[in-house]
Amino acid sequence: MNTPAGYKKIPVKTWFLTFEGSLPDISVWGESIRIEHWKNPPVEEYLKIYTEVGCTWGWTGRLLKSDEELAAILQSENNEVWLFQVENEVAGFFELVRAETETEIVYLGLKPEWIGKGLGQKLIQASVYVAGQNNHKAWLHTCERDHSSALQAYLKAGFKIEKETVSMEYYPE
Repeated sequence: MNTPAGYKKIPVKTWFLTFEGSLPDISVWGESIRIEHWKNPPVEEYLKIYTEVGCTWGWTGRLLKSDEELAAILQSENNEVWLFQVENEVAGFFELVRAETETEIVYLGLKPEWIGKGLGQKLIQASVYVAGQNNHKAWLHTCERDHSSALQAYLKAGFKIEKETVSMEYYPE
């Protein structure tokens, strides 16, 4: 793949983490916080929230796909997008990819205006709760370009580091 315009490849340290523990009880949150399965989201609407949540952290994975490629991913029976809502307003989202015995939490994040309001752990718990259904192993990866508290937040939520790598990744210039 040629380097897309406006991007450069840089070395990025990434941690792969697996959730170890009991599934969280999200019923204790009450009605002000809820999650909603967003089935087959339209590409344009998906990219809007993806960009809102991920632009600060250099998320590029979905931006480098064609609309057709992304639509195929979003419509796959193994892919799930969940909206994280606070007081009926979308505060963030998480995206899962299911396999036979495990589920990857592919993307997870809050919109900038919701960061710092004590919602990060609830978003992580919601993603683990959904990903861990049917005794699936829940796992994710995060990198050094993510929020400075991300790795610690995942560890606090019950994730354990399985491995660490450094690879060349595309990031906006």
